[in-house]
Amino acid sequence: MANQTARVVQVTDCHLQNDPSQLYRNQDVESQLDRLLDHLTVTQCSDTLLLLTGDIVHHGGPDAYRRLVTRLEHLPFDTAWIPGNHDDVDLMQACGDELNRKVIYRHGWCLILLNSTSDPDGCGSGALGRSELAFLQKTLQQNSDKHCLVVLHHNPLSVESGWQDPIMLADSEQFWKVLRLHQHVRGVICGHVHQEWRWDYQGVDVMSCPASSVQFKKRCDDMILEDEPALQAPAYRVLELSESGRIISQVKRFNLADG
Repeated sequence: MANQTARVVQVTDCHLQNDPSQLYRNQDVESQLDRLLDHLTVTQCSDTLLLLTGDIVHHGGPDAYRRLVTRLEHLPFDTAWIPGNHDDVDLMQACGDELNRKVIYRHGWCLILLNSTSDPDGCGSGALGRSELAFLQKTLQQNSDKHCLVVLHHNPLSVESGWQDPIMLADSEQFWKVLRLHQHVRGVICGHVHQEWRWDYQGVDVMSCPASSVQFKKRCDDMILEDEPALQAPAYRVLELSESGRIISQVKRFNLADG
């Protein structure tokens, strides 16, 4: 039998407003996400797993979560989400039902979905915390016969930015200490930085995804919106997870003019 491949699409940092008419950094982010989801519906196969990797709603408005859940129910994809620093974890748990899964299995892969919003500093940082690190360790031990992809919101590596590095994953050292013990971890994906990055770190393929909302310019001391036209568009990441453990991945930009 031919090798099967698990297909995953990552969408992140939607920053939906509780009032859909309210803009985020001068962008109609609700309309952008809606059109992006329409685009994915016609371009991706129905066995795709759609992962929303945090900062789904800006400051956690309940109406925005409810609208999004209704929208996701009409997609042909299996979907899950994790919280970011702007989300309300309790509302996500209450509204999301099956969206709130922690472990997903696909074609020899184990996807581990983490909550990195512990110990917020009020500026955007977050941590996994003791209990989530213990969950990660236990889940990796229980799935040593599978390839593992770890999913979280906060970036666990530096992005060489004076304003973004202080709000990366606060307990990244402990995170990597856990992963060092498990050679079957093939990849890590995150959001948070509104930029595309890809690293090979400790033999792990680490990837960040640009936002569906607005993009931030790389390697800046202060927050600056992306001004390169080719990098401004809403984006998503497609991952193909091979049964051999190989990850093929590409960031794709959605041209709003074509939507």
